[in-house]
Amino acid sequence: MDQLLKELSLIGGVAAVTLISYLVMRRSGASGAANANRLLSGLLGAFLLLGGVAKFFLPFTDMFAQQIALSRLPFPALSAFAGQAGEITAGIILLGYFIGWQRLQGPISDLIFALTTLLVVIIMLVAVYVHLHPDVPAEVLPFQSKPPVLTVIIMALAILNGWLRRKTRLS
Repeated sequence: MDQLLKELSLIGGVAAVTLISYLVMRRSGASGAANANRLLSGLLGAFLLLGGVAKFFLPFTDMFAQQIALSRLPFPALSAFAGQAGEITAGIILLGYFIGWQRLQGPISDLIFALTTLLVVIIMLVAVYVHLHPDVPAEVLPFQSKPPVLTVIIMALAILNGWLRRKTRLS
């Protein structure tokens, strides 16, 4: 129950920041798709950064280690580092796009955004595998839930965000 409250407070904090950001962004004069892309970048960035950083602290450190060990991911130490570093890196990049969206334009910026979207999708695919692995109990998973509902939602939002970026850049 304590873990669930911690997870809900993290998500509540991200939701509050996202709501405030949306209220500020409405006045930017950008198109609806551009604002949605920016908002999703901020939401996903904050969520991934918080998730990656939370794994440095108990009980999340122990839970993450158990998830990797019980799911038998190859090279457990490397898998743990790659997962955590990937979440933090993708979160920082997406927050960078959220904050500096007007300055981050051009083909190199688009490539970095596309690669970041791909990174998030790969991280979420591994998370789906871990959730569905029969040896991983619900107690060591986020929200203590076996179905990877939140993971699939994050993956879908990342794909939508990539599509919105492409749509706004091509129009």
